[in-house]
Amino acid sequence: MIDCTNFDRVFGSMDAFPYSSRARQEVENHRRTFGGALFIDKVLAALGLAKGSKSYPPKTDEVLRQLHKQITDANSIEDHHKLSVIFYILLDFDEDKADSFAHRAGVPTKYQIFMRGLWNMDHQAYAVALEHLAHPSLQAEFADDIVTTLVRHGSPDEDYTLPLAYFHTVQPVLKSPLAIELLFDAMVRSNVSEALAFSRTRPDAMREQLFQRLVADVLDERRGAETAERACELAALPFDAVEEGWFTSFLTTGAGKKLKVAKDTLMMRQIAVGQVSSAGEKGSWGTVMEGFKVGSGGRA
Repeated sequence: MIDCTNFDRVFGSMDAFPYSSRARQEVENHRRTFGGALFIDKVLAALGLAKGSKSYPPKTDEVLRQLHKQITDANSIEDHHKLSVIFYILLDFDEDKADSFAHRAGVPTKYQIFMRGLWNMDHQAYAVALEHLAHPSLQAEFADDIVTTLVRHGSPDEDYTLPLAYFHTVQPVLKSPLAIELLFDAMVRSNVSEALAFSRTRPDAMREQLFQRLVADVLDERRGAETAERACELAALPFDAVEEGWFTSFLTTGAGKKLKVAKDTLMMRQIAVGQVSSAGEKGSWGTVMEGFKVGSGGRA
């Protein structure tokens, strides 16, 4: 069993010191991208070692020694947490070195998986990170931050596969309003029916806000022809009585009244639920759709 307080036994030779000026700059760029805090910063803060994040990434061998001492000298931190942080740092050196340390020090497997996931998040390797963070042995730690990061930074061209895969696999209980809204927006842009179902799981006050957010996003005319297609799906959804009222009021007297396609959308809904015949006096579905496309900026 390795003595984890012995710096030289843990880190070995410093000939291949990984924290070059360029490497440190890359870490700082990622930190700024994430709003000033990496996931390792969040871990250190949660363990009461917030000062340690000021030493990461270490500029010199001596700074690394000081960071190591901070970690190992902390009496309030359980050993497996100390080992996990050291394991994360060793990943900066070499994956084989980190694995060797984990074996010799007895780092619990689930902590290796979790810290490897956070390390990949911090290095913006989101798909690889998800392979670890969605592991069934893990609890949903930092779930709000993970969802927020995957939506904001791991979803190029509005491909929300990663955050939605994380949510459906891990099924975390999100607490942050920001994380909930970002996840919901990702659902709206990926699957309107799924977004509606998610909104129904929230408390009533938030549920109404999310429902309005769904309608506003779907009817955003800046999406051009896509808006018309998604509006058809929205108009045909199986709203309950409460949602029906929210839908009508939002588009007639609420903020949605300002949307260019509000009236056409209401007409589409009336046709979908049979309040107006699709071939009745007020116009067919096709006629409404043509008008809708014009109103949303698409081609008639």
